[in-house]
Amino acid sequence: MGATIGSLKKNNIIEILAGGNFKLKENYNYDFFKLAQELINYLGNREIKIEDLPEKFKRELENFLSKKSTTRGIFKIQERREPYYILTELGKQVQEEVKKSGLTGDEVSQLTPAMLKDGSWRKYRFRRYNINLPPPRIVVGKKHPYRQFLDFVKMKMISLGFKEMKGSLVEPEFWNMDALFMPQFHSARDIHDVYFIKNPAYAKYIEEPFLTNVAKTHQNGGDTGSKGWGYKFNKERTKRLILRSQGTVLSIRTLASKPDIPGKYFAIARCFRYDKVDATHAADFFQIEGIVLGENITFKHLLGLLKLFAIEIAKAQEIKFAPAYFPFTEPSVEIHMKHPKLGWMELGGAGIFRPEVTQPMGIKVPVIAWGLGLDRMAMVAMGINDIRNLFSSDLNFIRETKITF
Repeated sequence: MGATIGSLKKNNIIEILAGGNFKLKENYNYDFFKLAQELINYLGNREIKIEDLPEKFKRELENFLSKKSTTRGIFKIQERREPYYILTELGKQVQEEVKKSGLTGDEVSQLTPAMLKDGSWRKYRFRRYNINLPPPRIVVGKKHPYRQFLDFVKMKMISLGFKEMKGSLVEPEFWNMDALFMPQFHSARDIHDVYFIKNPAYAKYIEEPFLTNVAKTHQNGGDTGSKGWGYKFNKERTKRLILRSQGTVLSIRTLASKPDIPGKYFAIARCFRYDKVDATHAADFFQIEGIVLGENITFKHLLGLLKLFAIEIAKAQEIKFAPAYFPFTEPSVEIHMKHPKLGWMELGGAGIFRPEVTQPMGIKVPVIAWGLGLDRMAMVAMGINDIRNLFSSDLNFIRETKITF
């Protein structure tokens, strides 16, 4: 109603009085409304381009529209973009070459049985075939390149006679740290190095006699011949649940489960540590974890295995060993390999388990152990420079990345 009154006032047909009343003016002219009615009749329910309107409608078109909103006027103008194409200079050259070749676009590309039957093939001109053109790309499903790499590693270890170890992502501090002779005041217990579980926060119990044996080893060395760490072991804290921070937790659980002697075991373990994510670090990562136990196992066997893994799995061209320290191995070593672009990268640590680790589990023979970063091995094997690409969802990356096994 308001829009109608406004339109009548704008066209000098009515006069607004006090109190909201109005009256017709003398000698008013309602030609505008006649023209609007004509335009309504002309349009009907169809759309029409403005340039196709009769001139008398074009002149008054602005008056038919609301200034504030095109939806409140009598008519609505819709703006539409109509793309058009022109030939570039190269396109013009191609067009000339097509004309010279005599091609019209009406050439037939396929000879059909019907053409042979009725003889109509004689009146057609057939398109020439270019056998040098590449065939259409056929996209098929495939495993993610990193999944392929992990499967390759697993089959390589099984073919070497190793048995696979498996376990939970969530572990008590006992198996992740205490059973590995890491003291409860070790810096790795800090909240910035591991992820704690909120609910439930603690395990219900720790298996015996392992809890008692490990507690004694920490406090005074127990029966291992060691002096231990010399502090009072907290049997409640050891139940605290965390996301496993190292694959070695699977090795110590295996030693506690009466393994074969001699025996060879491995695991592809997903681990979690708080870390700043960059080209060579991630907050969750895969480790290849392993142990070999037997009467005649030595540190030399360990170095040979590490070299084999770096060359056969990571395809490393250059490797080097460096002395290292870990609470649960002695002697200890780190293995490094050279990335073609990122330079030297640490693959992980290894060593011979200390008696403080093996004897509380009931193991009396030497045990060599290692935990190597599979993600960094995969970077070399896959020829990539950023560890984040290992988990990429980019379909082109997944389709085009090839691994040389």
